[in-house]
Amino acid sequence: MYNILMDLENCFLKSEYISDRSWLERTLHENFHECGKSGLLYDRKQTVESMLSCALDRDILIHNFECMPISVNSWLVHYITKEGNKKYYRTSVWVKDENVKLLFHQASELRNI
Repeated sequence: MYNILMDLENCFLKSEYISDRSWLERTLHENFHECGKSGLLYDRKQTVESMLSCALDRDILIHNFECMPISVNSWLVHYITKEGNKKYYRTSVWVKDENVKLLFHQASELRNI
């Protein structure tokens, strides 16, 4: 499952996927929620509309990707991304019914203390 989830997370960085409403609606769970880098909360509809406005690949790389099962059909993933000179800790919860779907995502800026 590690490779499948890593591939799916990477798809969210590529315009060919995030500009495809059908792909987004198949991949985002009906009850999807996101806590964005801004700290604001978004539902599935808001996230789909936001993603559709991305015309280019997002210049983001995934580092330190980890995946662990929560149950038979759910997984927690977390990783670090670097965007410009900022780093973000990202966490996702994926579930599987007929397909693997993203249920929750959060991005928090990593800051030096």
